[in-house]
Amino acid sequence: MSASSKSRKEAPVPEPLDFRKLAGAPMTGQVLAVAFGLLVLFQCMILPVVGKAAMGGSGSPGAGPAEWAGKNQAFFLIMLLVTLATGAAAFYSKWLRRRLDGSPFPVATAGGLVLTAGLLLAFAAGLLKI
Repeated sequence: MSASSKSRKEAPVPEPLDFRKLAGAPMTGQVLAVAFGLLVLFQCMILPVVGKAAMGGSGSPGAGPAEWAGKNQAFFLIMLLVTLATGAAAFYSKWLRRRLDGSPFPVATAGGLVLTAGLLLAFAAGLLKI
């Protein structure tokens, strides 16, 4: 062997990115859970745009739904689906972490996810217009 081949170091081969390890990282779960909490808060703030006042009008004779009620419902549904997706990702990340290191069950995230799913069911059933 020549001296030049001995001094040349082989380039380290990077490990393949392990999705479960990345998703189960504590920081990932916390960031997703905080984003989920903020989205739930925003969802509660925009709830009146699809509620009784928006869909039934002001209560005066001849009053009806606002002319942009359909756009409000579409926006509310899109944001509700984004909130649910973020909550599901947060729960999955925390569940993976629980399997990896035995952390406690994510009760708050699971509870928020159940409440958001209930809000989706109420919206789909038309119960928010009552």
